[in-house]
Amino acid sequence: MQRRMMSGQTSGTIATDMPRPGKPVLMHRLLRWMAIGGVILIGLVAVALFNNNFSLTHRSRVAFNAQLDADLDHAIGWIATHPRDSETNPALMYMISDMERMSGDTRLRTLLNDYAKHLSASFDPLDSVWSRLANREAAVPMLSGADLRGAGFEQKWDAYGIAPNNVQLTTEGRADMFSPTKYYWGLRHHQLLALVIYRDFNGGSPDLDRTMSHLSEKIARDAHYDFRVSDSYVQRTAFVLAAGRPDLIRDRWVERILDYQTSDGTWKYCWYGWCRGIFEFEMSSYSVHPTVQAAWALCMLKYRYPEWINEHYR
Repeated sequence: MQRRMMSGQTSGTIATDMPRPGKPVLMHRLLRWMAIGGVILIGLVAVALFNNNFSLTHRSRVAFNAQLDADLDHAIGWIATHPRDSETNPALMYMISDMERMSGDTRLRTLLNDYAKHLSASFDPLDSVWSRLANREAAVPMLSGADLRGAGFEQKWDAYGIAPNNVQLTTEGRADMFSPTKYYWGLRHHQLLALVIYRDFNGGSPDLDRTMSHLSEKIARDAHYDFRVSDSYVQRTAFVLAAGRPDLIRDRWVERILDYQTSDGTWKYCWYGWCRGIFEFEMSSYSVHPTVQAAWALCMLKYRYPEWINEHYR
């Protein structure tokens, strides 16, 4: 009996004295879980960056050209049958105008003629500037700062780019437009487009070409690291091509654009729900914005930079 009690006491003492997990142990586990999560996150980012910049398969030139032609024709068909979606955005109309000049597509010319008729009935002073998107010989009256009141800085830049002798842009506004270092991320895209428009209508210069080349290199760097497929993804490729730097464009970026066209000929604003902003999520079915930009990029590759295709595809 005494032995049992002693034995029981011993067992009880052993059970009581067993160590329990304390704060140091829990902290160690938490740090280990965080480390594992960090490794997984780094791995996922690495895979996403690789997928954004490199392709495991390489299509032939024949296959690439066939897909480019089909996607471009499908996109132009949608744009031509949805003119009102584009006409409210002069920047998009510039892209359509440039596409029409390259391709000679009658569907786009019809759209531009209708756009010119629409503008002729407008009382907005800026619409006289946009008329040059359909007819480069259209007359533009002198527009003061008061005429530009209410327009965003992008519209002011674009209008100045089309008719710098007729559009009064402030000294500060002009300095911002031609600055190589002031803007970052998305704003830099729109600045580059304004400079593309300016050079198209007025010719280039060494300083302008250097600024556009610098901005293109920065945008291409952003495209290398920003693997989110959204409206900005298409925009980067289109604007860098328009600036005359096809050498900065990776074939993987173009292939991802080609592969994400939807069945109706459009491209979604957010292809998998993750949009321009880091914390911006939405599931848009389609948007005219990325569709026109994607078509413009494909059109430039087909008509303006066929050597890029020959260099990247055999």
